[in-house]
Amino acid sequence: MIGLDGATFDLIRPWAAQGKLPTFRRLLAEGVSGDLESTVPPVTSPAWPTFMTGKNPGRHSVFDYIREHQGQFDLVNGASIDGATIWEILSARGRRVGVMNVPVTYPPRPVNGLIITGLLSPRGAECTYPPGFLRAYEKELGPYRIVPDIQYKDGNEDAFIADIDNLIEQRMRYALRLMTDQPWDFMMVHFLALDLLQHALWRHMDPTHPGHDPQKAALYGDAILHGYQKVDQAVGEILAQADDDVTVVLMSDHGFGPLHGMVNLNVLFLQTGLLHLKRDPVTQLKYALFRLGLTPSAVYGWLARLGLQNITVKVSKRVRNKMMDRFLSFADVDWSRTRAYSIGHVGQVYINLKGRQPRGIVPPEEYEAVRQQVIEVLHTLRNPTTGAPLVSRVLTREQVCVGPYCEHGPDLHLVLDGYRYIACPLFATNNRIITEQIRGDSGCHRANGIFLARGPMLKRGTVIQGARIMDLAPTLLHLMGEAVPDDMDGQVLHDIFEPAFEATHAVRYQVAATLGSREEHVLSSEEEAEIEERLRGLGYLG
Repeated sequence: MIGLDGATFDLIRPWAAQGKLPTFRRLLAEGVSGDLESTVPPVTSPAWPTFMTGKNPGRHSVFDYIREHQGQFDLVNGASIDGATIWEILSARGRRVGVMNVPVTYPPRPVNGLIITGLLSPRGAECTYPPGFLRAYEKELGPYRIVPDIQYKDGNEDAFIADIDNLIEQRMRYALRLMTDQPWDFMMVHFLALDLLQHALWRHMDPTHPGHDPQKAALYGDAILHGYQKVDQAVGEILAQADDDVTVVLMSDHGFGPLHGMVNLNVLFLQTGLLHLKRDPVTQLKYALFRLGLTPSAVYGWLARLGLQNITVKVSKRVRNKMMDRFLSFADVDWSRTRAYSIGHVGQVYINLKGRQPRGIVPPEEYEAVRQQVIEVLHTLRNPTTGAPLVSRVLTREQVCVGPYCEHGPDLHLVLDGYRYIACPLFATNNRIITEQIRGDSGCHRANGIFLARGPMLKRGTVIQGARIMDLAPTLLHLMGEAVPDDMDGQVLHDIFEPAFEATHAVRYQVAATLGSREEHVLSSEEEAEIEERLRGLGYLG
């Protein structure tokens, strides 16, 4: 398994056809491929647990990078996932596994093999099982890096790209070495690079992007292509080392496309009476200053001009919370009069439901009416450039998920101009409803990732339709001759298999094994600050 975070066929197919991605071109001709529908929203944090477990977020409980608590939040991690992962299932059945860098796997759990955790791992923490096994390789291959050392900002493109290149090369070296040194039945390596490059540099490649600068494009217009070519080379090296009878699956958690702006949904709700502020003098003063421009966006701009935009990682969460309390925030919301609010960076909306939210006021019998009122307000949003409706789709909670955790998820999910716009993750970035993305990102996620597989039991040169990320775990188990647990939401992708395999291999199901409860894992304040800053650098926390 090769996970390519954020990879999209919108780029891969034309570049492969032009001969710019020879490994992808060969795999497309020799294997089976198709779009891979992500979760709603198409975000790394719920998508990878959905892949790992074969379950929708309503069953595995992870809906975003954060868990919402009426305007407050904490960060998710691997211990937040309810359900066995595919490598835990295989381990329990005696199969040897290796897992490298998949997001939302920290803290590492024991497996029959090895695991290196991914994106949400704090630097310096124990990120492997067995503990410390990577140290034996560091002298020869260099210290293992889970994430880049350089965070993108305008002006550091050369250093950022060089750091990403190095991360791809190092991940490939370690993957090749561990494939050789370790026995395995299932091996997975995850590359984060494409997601990072596309978030940061999409506008340089896209002349239709509102942030496109021809001078910058002359320097960095091929940077994303270069990243895909580096990954294409790495995949080729891995394929060259794998035996001919090994089945290789490439997949991404979501696709990618341009990002044009942000929407401050809480400002919209404030202006339309769905959200109210406290009436005390301090809150009213903060609101007056907010309307005059004293906002997180403005202060971030001042810090950036002084080169201090990353200062928040150097202070404790308590100090940061005190600083944020100086701005208008969820701490100023009058929950006794508020019926709806938004928290989450794609466009997630919560109804302040009585009996569910700690300070909920909407009676259950009025829930549908209030939710419909919110939908009507959302449909008043207009694209600032075209005047067309900004909301492409509004999906209700029950359209998106099933399972015991649905009540913990958003009541509404928005698709804003086909994901060309996203929402401010927390209260609001400034006093305008529609605004620019202040961190400089110019690319964002799309609903369809990639599925591409080659192997002796798979069709050749075939394109399939309707594959979902939750279908991969049951499909892989079936491919390996293992029974599928009966609690998975995903279905086996029968269309990828040769007829001879289908005729002789019926899908087997078995009662899902009971997984021991995952002990809650609490990050230290320093670790939490580091992970929050990393997510802010990717635009996931504003």
